[in-house]
Amino acid sequence: MDEGALVRKFIEAEMQLTPEALEKLRSNKDTDLDQVISALKGLESRPFLITGEVISEILEKQTRKMEEVILPQVSPRTETVEKTKIAEKRAPELSYIKFKPLAAEYEPKVRIIKDVTGQSYSEGELSDFVALFRDRYERVGSILKKRLDLNDAVPISSLRNLLDKQLVKVVGMVREKRESSAGNIVLELEDLSGSVLAFVFNSNKELVKKAVEVNTDEVIGVIASLKTDSRSQRLFVKDIIWPDIPIRREPHRAEEPLCAALLSDLHVGSTQFFEDLFLKFVKWLRGESDDPNAELAGAVKYLVIAGDIVDGIGVYPRQEEELLINDIFKQYDFAAKLLAQIPDYITIIISPGNHDAVRPSEPQPAIHKDVASGLYNLNSVMVGNPVRLSLHGVEFLVYHGRSFDDVISSIPGLNREEATPPMIKLLRKRHLAPIYGGRTAISPEKKDYLVIDEVPDVFHCGHLHVFGYDRYRDVSVINSGTFQGMTSFMRQLGVRPTPGIVPIINLQTHETVVKKFA
Repeated sequence: MDEGALVRKFIEAEMQLTPEALEKLRSNKDTDLDQVISALKGLESRPFLITGEVISEILEKQTRKMEEVILPQVSPRTETVEKTKIAEKRAPELSYIKFKPLAAEYEPKVRIIKDVTGQSYSEGELSDFVALFRDRYERVGSILKKRLDLNDAVPISSLRNLLDKQLVKVVGMVREKRESSAGNIVLELEDLSGSVLAFVFNSNKELVKKAVEVNTDEVIGVIASLKTDSRSQRLFVKDIIWPDIPIRREPHRAEEPLCAALLSDLHVGSTQFFEDLFLKFVKWLRGESDDPNAELAGAVKYLVIAGDIVDGIGVYPRQEEELLINDIFKQYDFAAKLLAQIPDYITIIISPGNHDAVRPSEPQPAIHKDVASGLYNLNSVMVGNPVRLSLHGVEFLVYHGRSFDDVISSIPGLNREEATPPMIKLLRKRHLAPIYGGRTAISPEKKDYLVIDEVPDVFHCGHLHVFGYDRYRDVSVINSGTFQGMTSFMRQLGVRPTPGIVPIINLQTHETVVKKFA
């Protein structure tokens, strides 16, 4: 039977095959497909998506039945030996019974600090955009003005009252960035009082390196020499300063030795979703693996998912060719069935991404119950993107990472193969999506939910499909990778995913252990 006929046979039986399952069936040419389908239908909880692991179990059962039919008579002694061997093989299962998770002894302590869910009142009017950028300027500007090197910054309108060549400090939003005919970088800065042109001369190579990292619509500080006359004022820049985060700070710590597992970009419904790897992770959480470090699995109290739970519909060109489940409701139903296998003492924090069924503009509210009711039936906390929350006292900033597309393309030296450098840039800029008008749509809320007001203990993102971990000024910077293989769209972008990697962070010590299920 050819591949197309094989796939159609399972579709007619209301089942979808993963590529691994299809390959196993094709490699076993003597397999009776009717018997396989019958066996699948006889399962107590028949899955819609048939994985390679499920097919292997069915084929092994069929092989054992055939062997039982032709099994020769054995002596009592041989039978005893065989039973002993079987007992030895089953012995490791006893360890599952001994699995006593520490996390089950503690109640969850989840506190939502900042989330747009239920708080979005924007109507998209011009006045809403004005309010958004005013709020951004005031809040990021306030952080800058608290720095020792900018605490005497002056309003732009007051420059006309100062002396020529005087050293001045200004905090402003970048309205425009361009290159002059002489090859110098020109920044137009504005605050609530006015605007001014700031020149970065190409003779200062170190300063030029800073200037090329400046994005439009972000708030920065400059130290400059003032050039003034009766008609206008200009700034000759000597330094550019970002708000950044404190060099040293003491992170919050849980009183109990509990952990959080960090995930993102499952992409359930895609042909490239690695269900086998995800189920290995679930078995590990349940203490059903042969991992000698079962204590770590038992300490996991929280599972934090930073977006793209499903692959969605129509997100990128020709996506339908790479979908196993082409119905968004069924994608979420299947995702809920997978997540339902996670131990019920683990609280699941679910935040959306750009593939999920929420509005594309950020901040995004939580995935609605009408679309994904199954997720609400779990031991879950449904939140927006981004979200700031506390888990047992440890503060997390969870952001899917859509703005990485804009930041990576605008700042030299950043790429899609290293996941943490773009995250650190956002921490330094104290804003999750500093560029307006790029690939990241921004909703004009009266309050800018993308400003990083307070420094988190853990900054958790996804989107890039590449695992990364770093420590930046006492903040754990973690990109949790993916459970999806390479799609055609990723190939076009040059993305090489790292599926099946799960970072586990200890909320008491902030030590991060990386578990690999691939």
